Amino acid sequence: MARKLPFAPAALGKMLFLVLLLLLNAALFSRLMWGSGSIHSWYALKEKHSEVSQELCALNEKRAALSREIRLLKTDPDYVEKVIRQRLNYVRENEILYLFDKKRLDARPEKGTESTP
Repeated sequence: MARKLPFAPAALGKMLFLVLLLLLNAALFSRLMWGSGSIHSWYALKEKHSEVSQELCALNEKRAALSREIRLLKTDPDYVEKVIRQRLNYVRENEILYLFDKKRLDARPEKGTESTP
């Protein structure tokens, strides 16, 4: 006597196919969430891109400021004199230059904040 199967052979094939598809979906989902090209990696790259874009904007602003300064140094003699006097402490004839120690000025207490014994 032939043994009867609880499922028809066609239904068993469909069930096996669905289980394989379910395993495939689980594998693809795990790769999507935690794999090398995952959503987590994408968010990290998006954040890094934002940081690099901000850094690029700051560098572009600095480059523009330096370009303006170069142009002024090449074309404006008054600006050249101002820079020389500020950075190199040059003075004109009959001028007196007073240099103050910035550390000592910063260490002095402001008026009104001194404590009296």
